[in-house]
Amino acid sequence: MRAIVVVKSLASFITLALLGPLCHAQNAGGGALARMARSGTVQVGYIPTPGTFAFRDAAGHTVGYSIDVCMKVVEALRKQLGRPDLRVEFRPLEAAQRIPLLKAGSIDLECGGNTNTVGRQKEVDFSHTLFTTGVRFLARDSVQLDGGQSLWRRRIAVSNGTTAQETVQREQEIAMTVVATDAEGVRLVEEGRVDAFAQDDILLYGLIAASAPRDRLHVTGRHLTVEPYAFMLPKDDAPLREVVDRTVLGLMHSGELAALYRKWFDTALLRIPMSAHMRENIRYPNKHGIP
Repeated sequence: MRAIVVVKSLASFITLALLGPLCHAQNAGGGALARMARSGTVQVGYIPTPGTFAFRDAAGHTVGYSIDVCMKVVEALRKQLGRPDLRVEFRPLEAAQRIPLLKAGSIDLECGGNTNTVGRQKEVDFSHTLFTTGVRFLARDSVQLDGGQSLWRRRIAVSNGTTAQETVQREQEIAMTVVATDAEGVRLVEEGRVDAFAQDDILLYGLIAASAPRDRLHVTGRHLTVEPYAFMLPKDDAPLREVVDRTVLGLMHSGELAALYRKWFDTALLRIPMSAHMRENIRYPNKHGIP
């Protein structure tokens, strides 16, 4: 009789052990977390931004400010799902791919530099603001741009699917060239085929640092926009959003987010002081999108 009880107890223990991760996912409500529990993998998309938010280093590892924050989220997901073996698969994307892939479930979250806009909020959710920047121009040193007359009949490159593209489209008498990647836009500037490349200035500083003729390039012009950066998440996936929000808020309150900023942006190559906008975003966390 005792042997039968032991066998039944052992069988129950094994069943619970095998179902544990699944129960975690079911309690989380399905969606992206359930996908992760089934596959043992979290699919992370990002737009490559050399030297700043997300990029592959010389050893082939995906690194950057956003990736450091993202890995804190992954640690929280491992605990939430009871899956310490949860793997991360990074997927470099073009800007226009982000929202379609999130909506299709091909990626679980996008951890690059994404501007939170009211329009995009209709299709995806966002984390709290992680960074603030604004659209300016990368140009050769001989070219000075400051809006208005200085943009008259200028040839401006923009990356497809970015807020910079929307901003430049509103300017009059500009010959706009749409490219697939930021690197392609910089190359057109280097080759003299366009006068400037429009993008968020923090990305432009990183692109200049990675460019061979960096001494002949500069960032010019006033900010045309204020861009709040955040992670993109699947729309209405409350369980995943709760994990992301809890993690990001914890980093803000502990001072870790500010430390990660200094690690990536207060360097010998960049030396970019934290803006007043970002200090306010850390002090008063928010998910405000721009029009």
